[in-house]
Amino acid sequence: MSGSQHKKQEKARRRAEREKARQEERRRNQMTAIAVVAVLVLGGVLVAATVMDRRSENADAAAELQSEIEAAASEAAEQGSEAPSEDAEPATMVPDDPEVEAGEAVDSGLEPVIDDRPVACDADEPANVADTRPQFPGGPADVLEAGVDYVAVVETSCGTVTLDLLEDDAPETVNSFVFLAQQGFFDGLEIFRNATSIGALQTGGGDQSNTWSIGYSLPDELGLAESDGYPVGSVAMANAGPNTGGSQFFFVYNELFDTAFDQQRAYSVFGQVTEGLDILEEIGAIAAEGETPSERVYMETVTIQEQ
Repeated sequence: MSGSQHKKQEKARRRAEREKARQEERRRNQMTAIAVVAVLVLGGVLVAATVMDRRSENADAAAELQSEIEAAASEAAEQGSEAPSEDAEPATMVPDDPEVEAGEAVDSGLEPVIDDRPVACDADEPANVADTRPQFPGGPADVLEAGVDYVAVVETSCGTVTLDLLEDDAPETVNSFVFLAQQGFFDGLEIFRNATSIGALQTGGGDQSNTWSIGYSLPDELGLAESDGYPVGSVAMANAGPNTGGSQFFFVYNELFDTAFDQQRAYSVFGQVTEGLDILEEIGAIAAEGETPSERVYMETVTIQEQ
C-alpha cells in the first residue's frame, strides 16, 4: 500500500468513527426526550387522578353537608312547630314537692356558714345568725292583696335601706319576697357576695351561700328589665338559668350591672331602692377577696309595710 492510499484509509476510518459517535449522540438524545415525555405524561396522569379524587371527595363532602343542612332545617322546623305561641300560658311558680301545702315550712337541716371575719360598720353579729332556715317545697303562700303598695325596710349592719316593691311588674316575685320576709326568713342573713366587677351585692341564701335552694322555682318576670334595664338601685332576682329564681337576690349599687347585662336582661327586677343607696355604696366599697367581703354585713331585719 502506498503512502497516499494509507492516508485515505485513515481518513475514511476517522469519518466512520465520527459518524458512529454522532449516531450514538442522536440515540442518547432521543432516549432522553422519550424519558422526559414519559415523565410529563405520567405526571399529568397523576395530577388528573388527584384532581378527580379531590373532586370526588368534594362532591361527597358537599353531599354530606347538604344532607346535614337539610336535617338541621327539618329539626328546626319541627322545633319551631313546637315553640310556644304568644297565646301560650306564661311560666308559673314550680314547687319542688307539690304534695306539700303552699307556705308550709320544712326544716332544711342546713347550718349557715359562719366565719371569724369582723362585722362591718362596728355592728354586732345578729343573735339568730347560726339558726337553720326553713325551706318551702310547696311554694310560698299567696299573701299579696289587690290595691296595696308594698314597701320593704331592710335594716343592715351599716344602715337602713328602703325598697319600693314592684308588685305590678313582678307579682310572683314580690309575693315570694313578701311571704319570706313575713316569715322572718331574711332576718340575720348575710350579704355574702360583693361582685365588684358588675356592681352587685347578693344575699338571700338560707345557709349564707349561693347554693341554697328555697324549695321552689319562680318564673322570670323580665318586662321591666327589658324595657328599663338595671338602673342603679334596682333589686333583682338571682338565678341559675331561666325560671329558676328562689330566695336569693341582689342590690345593684352602680352602673356596671346595667352595662354588663345590656344584651342579657335575664334577671327579674322586683324592687327599687328609694332610700339608703348610699348605704349600699358603702357596703359595696368594703374590700373583697374574690367576691367575698372582708367584713361581714347582715340584713338584721326585713320588714314589710303596706301603703
